[in-house]
Amino acid sequence: MKNPADDLTAPLTKLALRMPEAVVFVVGDIVLDCYIQGSVSRISPEAPVPVVLEGERRYVLGGAANVAANIASFGAKVQLCGRIGKDTDGVQLKNICHELGIETQALIDSDTLPTTRKTRILAGYQQLVRLDREKIAPLSTVDEQKVILQFERYLSHSGEKALVLSDYGKGVLSHHLCQKLIGIARSHKVPVITDPKSNDLSRYKGTTLIKPNLREGRDLLKTWEPSLSLHHFEEEVEAICEIVGRQASAEGVVLSLSEHGVALRESEFRKVRRFASRALQVADVSGAGDTMVSFLAMALAVGASFPEATEIANAGAAIVCAKLGTATVTLPEVLQSLTADVRGVTGPSRKILSTDSVLALAQTLHRTNRKIVFTNGCFDLLHMGHVDILERSRALGDVLVVGLNSDDSIRRLKGSQRPVQTFESRARVLAGLAAVDFVIGFDEDTPIELIKAFAPHVLVKGGDYSVDSVVGSEVVLAAGGRVEILPLIAGHSTTHLVEKARSPLQ
Repeated sequence: MKNPADDLTAPLTKLALRMPEAVVFVVGDIVLDCYIQGSVSRISPEAPVPVVLEGERRYVLGGAANVAANIASFGAKVQLCGRIGKDTDGVQLKNICHELGIETQALIDSDTLPTTRKTRILAGYQQLVRLDREKIAPLSTVDEQKVILQFERYLSHSGEKALVLSDYGKGVLSHHLCQKLIGIARSHKVPVITDPKSNDLSRYKGTTLIKPNLREGRDLLKTWEPSLSLHHFEEEVEAICEIVGRQASAEGVVLSLSEHGVALRESEFRKVRRFASRALQVADVSGAGDTMVSFLAMALAVGASFPEATEIANAGAAIVCAKLGTATVTLPEVLQSLTADVRGVTGPSRKILSTDSVLALAQTLHRTNRKIVFTNGCFDLLHMGHVDILERSRALGDVLVVGLNSDDSIRRLKGSQRPVQTFESRARVLAGLAAVDFVIGFDEDTPIELIKAFAPHVLVKGGDYSVDSVVGSEVVLAAGGRVEILPLIAGHSTTHLVEKARSPLQ
């Protein structure tokens, strides 16, 4: 099935579509994040502090658990390993993991230490205070051996694998445990992605990729090269990447630079490669580093190069920065961010997908329980009737996929004078609508192959059709879906607009 959009999409989408095949083992310090949303209308008479009227209380995964949450939300499999307490916070954390599909058999329950919890109290978008509940202590020798055994069991299973070491300095990742896990992983040719906390980089020696942020990198620079004289920011970035890579004996260093984007240094190349920030707006940087680590892991697991993995991870981190609080990123969001035409056009054209994206996208949407809505048409001259149908279609599910007739297909259906606009023009206009998640072209007379591939939960057609007359209705109904016929707005049609444009002015 040829798709006229094949020329418009970026190669990175192929890797992104394979990333849900990854099976990742995440080990590190686990945190339960609690957000208490309240309102403030007065100052306490007891002390000069605001009185917060508590409203919603929300729990999300943090630390190494947030890395796992990002992987699971993207549709990949993940096994989380770390320490939690035998307390209500531990139960809450496990429940969230189970809801997200995170495997928890490798978790270690502590009788003596509480589950680490960070409680943030907010009024509107303003964080007023953070309360931390934690006790920092190393794992016992017995517990370290349990982690190693769980990792070895993980390696015995099939799948595209990667190991993440998510160090938040709470005691789980000792020098001995890190070196043991890295050695086992490398002997099985499994890439290791490390998010460091310790300035003793020797504990991460041999990691595939190590990803400090700029603040951590500057601290490492002071530790290892306190007398180094640097004259500008670029020299500082290069020095951090070189020193971190050397001290950790890492194959690559990915340095996140906040608004300055990302830097990548591969051990076999001296030159540092820079990636501009993709963030168009920043609501909250919480968890952006975890998102980047999770994407690096999934990308390397399916065979991405270091530059490819870094580009995809950069896109994922930019998306999460636009969300408030600790958040995750889905495959559709990343595809929309990555996909661009060969001329580098960004914005709406990111939603235009090629044929080879169809099957992988459909499988991931179903695997992650997204309710798919499908509709199709020529959309030659987009008008209010079209917009109305598309907005109502989108309201019927989680993702709206629009099948778009190619130029040849329209000529066969409507004659040599149509279409008025090319496929590229029609696709970009459609993709510019907020209601549309993806646009996929088809060259056949009907979209039946697309409908079979997506197996949508809802098939929508506008007009005076009956359910039986809608192409693909039997496929959708047989799979347990439904067909919706949405009435059109009278007086609005492409044919009417074309005739009016060709008529002499009255």
